[in-house]
Amino acid sequence: EDIPAGLASWGALLETKDGMNVLYQMGMFFVAAEIANREAPWTGVTAEFPGDYRNGKLDFGWDKFSDETKMKKRAIELNNGRAAMMGIWGLVIHEMMGVSILPGGLLPGH
Repeated sequence: EDIPAGLASWGALLETKDGMNVLYQMGMFFVAAEIANREAPWTGVTAEFPGDYRNGKLDFGWDKFSDETKMKKRAIELNNGRAAMMGIWGLVIHEMMGVSILPGGLLPGH
């Protein structure tokens, strides 16, 4: 198929019926995932903090940690998420500039 890599793929998906189906499926997945991740009142589970998606089914020992350890682990996770977002943003910016920072000089979308 003639689907380009990188950001240029979004425009190519809009041009075909199969591409539109892919976009529709992606949209429906994100809607379903957002609904599933929200704090649902019918579950009877209340969040300890914003972003707490535990539902009482899986227990990885979070409740056994001290409050200090919980805060430390939350801070580490927040910083890891920020670093990942900045890394992705760096790849997007370099692609838009036309400069490859990927191995082998791959420049998606070109």
